[in-house]
Amino acid sequence: RGGRGRGRGRGRGRLRQQSDGKQHLGSTLTYTEGKPFPDYIENATAPVRADQAPGTSNIVEGVTPLDLPAGGLVDDAPIKFLPLGGLGEIGMNCALVGTENRYVLLDAGLMFPDHEELGIQKVLPDVSFLSRWRDKIEAVLITHGHEDHIGALPWVIPALDPSTPVYGGLFTMQLVERRMKEYNLWGDGKRFKVIDMGQRFDAGPFAMEAVRVTHSIPDCCGYIFRCSAGTIVHTGDWKIDENPVDGRQFDREQFERVGKEGVTLMMSDSTNVLSPGRTISESAIREAMMQKVLGHKGRIITTQFASNIHRLYGVKAAADASGRKIAFVGMSLNTYLEAAKKAGIAPIDPEELVPAEEIDNVNPSQLIIVTTGSQAEPRAQLAQAATGSSRLITLHPDDLLLYSAKMIPGNEKRVMRMMNAIAVRGPEIAMRREDGLHSSGHAYRDELEEVLKMLHPEHFLPVHGEYAFLKEHEALARSVGVRHSTVIGNGQMLGVTPLRNSQSHGLLGNMHLLGEARLQTMFNDGGWGSGTSEDLAIEERMRIATEGIVVVDLEVFDNALGGAGANETDVSVESSDETDDETNDADTSPNTGARKSGGVVEKRPMS
Repeated sequence: RGGRGRGRGRGRGRLRQQSDGKQHLGSTLTYTEGKPFPDYIENATAPVRADQAPGTSNIVEGVTPLDLPAGGLVDDAPIKFLPLGGLGEIGMNCALVGTENRYVLLDAGLMFPDHEELGIQKVLPDVSFLSRWRDKIEAVLITHGHEDHIGALPWVIPALDPSTPVYGGLFTMQLVERRMKEYNLWGDGKRFKVIDMGQRFDAGPFAMEAVRVTHSIPDCCGYIFRCSAGTIVHTGDWKIDENPVDGRQFDREQFERVGKEGVTLMMSDSTNVLSPGRTISESAIREAMMQKVLGHKGRIITTQFASNIHRLYGVKAAADASGRKIAFVGMSLNTYLEAAKKAGIAPIDPEELVPAEEIDNVNPSQLIIVTTGSQAEPRAQLAQAATGSSRLITLHPDDLLLYSAKMIPGNEKRVMRMMNAIAVRGPEIAMRREDGLHSSGHAYRDELEEVLKMLHPEHFLPVHGEYAFLKEHEALARSVGVRHSTVIGNGQMLGVTPLRNSQSHGLLGNMHLLGEARLQTMFNDGGWGSGTSEDLAIEERMRIATEGIVVVDLEVFDNALGGAGANETDVSVESSDETDDETNDADTSPNTGARKSGGVVEKRPMS
């Protein structure tokens, strides 16, 4: 079936090649020197508190932060955890979990850049560190398919041994497969292994068990790690949806069982620890969406996160109840729906979609348009429609826009500018909290407390959140009777020793820092530019953006040419930082008198 026939939404099935398998890596794998594994000690001095804030390292050259004699391991803590990202921030979830000097990598996520990281599209964990210690890493475990958990895989996979297996659920693995093929890293696919919820399997030094949890994307799981030293539980990203639209329940029974067996270390999502009560079920969102659609006679436009397949159950129910057809505008929507279809969980048949190019041919009262762009991304169709520049969506006064998402912190001004522009064009907008069109995928405080009580771990480590969230989650754990809890930052290796007769023991207690990794954040510009902030000239980009450039056009005379003149243009990026060594060490060109700075000097002969 070809052409623009029925059901072939715009961009459906298209796979964009982004690399030959190496082009996108840039310099990310070259910084392997000077990165010792942090559980070994040499000339140890200066103890580190387990509650010290991220970024306040006391490591100096040749010294690791341990108050012990040189040589050997610190009390040889049998359970170790080293986060490479995701602690003290939202995103870039990636960590090593280990025992007996053998490790597995838990998730490989990216983070989206701050506004001052100009020209950057992806922020990545230190894959050079992973490459340096690839012999210790025996498996990769993926909790779910959000970008902050799988987005860095195109850089992580080349850093690891080619035989290292990657485990994940069926829907998650569909997303991973597509991403790997985009970067020419799929190969024969044998290393990528699909697991079922509740399945037991071996990964590195651990006997593993996947536990189904509910979240804002299908096929999410927490993991139970079992080894001779004890049992570790990592919840992944989760909420407790009491009435999930796909019928796949949060597995309380499995968590209760492992809680009775005994949990040595629990790690849990801290995103919404400051939000009281419980999250709203996705079924309630479906009902609210149906009421909005049934109560409106004009065209419906709904915007949501593309990965939220559960939200499409509400769209489908509303379309069926009102006799409307559905159209997708946004390539990523089709990508996630195709993955859901391959996994057998698609709420909408892709073949039944109205092609995006044909939405103007459908009676507006018989159509629901689902679009991305809820965060007002400049290239998204909704943002373009707000300014009248979209070739696919033209807004009309009788349209109803359902904002079925949330404004991500930092995007508020941009989103409100888009909403104001849409309102000027006349459509009605439903985005109040009372409209009930969105529910978080991360557990609220009462749910966090319930699972803490359910597992009642010996030790608790909050993960996935800003530092203030981690501290509050630690306090919550202590309030429900968990005696041993701490907060660490990215790069800090935590050692955990199981309790004996409910008492702490060991030279440094039962939770202590073993050292700190020297990590470098990596960046990608959306193409083949990948490396450190220096490699991608992030500071220079900001200087150009905030201070501008100086362009000097002057005539230069060369006596050798009999005084003939030629124009040269010098483009200079000047630094205002007088302490910059390169700026202070500026010299002068003998021919042009142009000042060279820590920025860029470019000479172009003018014709």
